[in-house]
Amino acid sequence: MDNPLFFIALIVGVIVLAIFLPRWVRRSSRSAGERAEQRVTASRLEEVLGELGSTVVVHAPEPVAREIIDGVALQQPRKFTVLAGGDYGIRFVEPDDSLVRLVEDQDGTRVQIERFREYLGKPQTTEFWADLRSRVASAASARGIATTAGPALRHRRDRTTGVWSLE
Repeated sequence: MDNPLFFIALIVGVIVLAIFLPRWVRRSSRSAGERAEQRVTASRLEEVLGELGSTVVVHAPEPVAREIIDGVALQQPRKFTVLAGGDYGIRFVEPDDSLVRLVEDQDGTRVQIERFREYLGKPQTTEFWADLRSRVASAASARGIATTAGPALRHRRDRTTGVWSLE
């Protein structure tokens, strides 16, 4: 134990460990955090896609349903936009971040999202879509028109553009 070479090797080992250990700890904790974030995002994404895939059926012909939705969209111009071609837009950044379309259904007219964009790594118009659906149901109920939940739709993502569209 009186050998100075042992103490020098111990000091060099501590110095090398002090240099490389913080980098290793940072790298491993960063990768563990990223993995946890991906798991949370994936579980939340399924919930968001389920919400954006939900539809509402207005038990009325298309012109009556369009009149109801026009009234709802014009009440909230910061959230909803009446687009050319008869479609409706839900705004997060752009007026057409989510594209809402009316489709003929066996029970009347189905209101559904055709496509939507993602911002900050996920779709952001979920709350606005839920708000639009509830407002349409309320406006239809006020006119004595029944509404029901329609079939759930599935969307697929274009990885290059971040746009989700119907499968």
